[in-house]
Amino acid sequence: MFYAIDAVDTFFFRNASPFDADLSQSASSLFPPFPSVYAGALRYADTTRGRSSSEISRALKIGFSGLMVDGRLLLPRPLDTWVSPSFKLERLSLVPSPVGSSPLPFSLTPVTLTADKEVEPRGGGYVEEADLSRYLEGADWEAPCLSLSDFVKREGHVGIQIDRSSGASRSGLWYSIEKVRPVDACNRRCSLVVEAEGVSVDTASSIKLGGEARAASIRRLEREESFAPVTSSSRYFKLYLAAPAIFKQGWLPWWIDPVTKEGFFAYKKHRIRVRLLSAAIGRHVAVGGFSMEKRQPKEMRYAVPAGSVYFFEIIEGEFKDAVKLFHRKCVSDYREGYGFVYQNWDRMRYCDRGYGYSLVGTIGAEQGGVLNV
Repeated sequence: MFYAIDAVDTFFFRNASPFDADLSQSASSLFPPFPSVYAGALRYADTTRGRSSSEISRALKIGFSGLMVDGRLLLPRPLDTWVSPSFKLERLSLVPSPVGSSPLPFSLTPVTLTADKEVEPRGGGYVEEADLSRYLEGADWEAPCLSLSDFVKREGHVGIQIDRSSGASRSGLWYSIEKVRPVDACNRRCSLVVEAEGVSVDTASSIKLGGEARAASIRRLEREESFAPVTSSSRYFKLYLAAPAIFKQGWLPWWIDPVTKEGFFAYKKHRIRVRLLSAAIGRHVAVGGFSMEKRQPKEMRYAVPAGSVYFFEIIEGEFKDAVKLFHRKCVSDYREGYGFVYQNWDRMRYCDRGYGYSLVGTIGAEQGGVLNV
């Protein structure tokens, strides 16, 4: 089930930087938040009676999380694309890596050489749901790149620490916070969207979300599952991450051998063996948080950012196996409460808090280059 969350005023989602009113006096807000942020809000918004908070936590599974404007989902731009000066996205082409300069056999380069520099959209680049679906199909493709800054406003707030005993302000202990107001210049709302199972929010209601427990409204969306599976007989596929993924080996999943770059993944009756050919990965992001149950900060982890893309060759299995195993699945290695060491079967094979939500796509002939896909 999909839910939309709208801010009543502003949102504040802490990043991993230290923050206090003495030395680290400035804090900025993430947007959109990490997938795990929704767990607490959904747990307390659940309208099913007779279940404890711990029972809801065990049943809760978070899948897709992202943004929505005017009823259209927005997703991070795939990092195997190039942003032209006209803010158009063009796919990069796979070419053999120079000997000794890359751990992977193929690198990514623009299809046509150009003297123009790549544009970096303010706040990050996004694509609409329909454009991303065409991207996954692997056909000739060009799409507009949307800037996140066009859909949100960032506001600075300044405060000072108060002495609890006297009620007076404390000299020198000031701080500044950057909050996010998710509306554009025309006051259109930019909603947070999350897919969740194991909870039931039947009627529109209010929740508290993120830092400072900011008030928000939540409502159920009457929509079908997005991103229909791609069909192909190819021996190659790409894996697009719509959400950050925490992998045991840094940028590599635990099931990929760091030397041979080969590995197999199995779930129930499906099994596939693949070889990693190339990857388009952004700068890592630090994932932390605060546990309300344990009343202490969560362990800090580095995650591969949303929009990262992995290119695989199928050694054993078929394209349909890749779709069954990875499409609309959360492939992050780390699972809250278990870490990286846990049973690798049934529902515990996948992350249940939305990290590493992945989509499977084909590698088009133009992008595949010498692969002859």
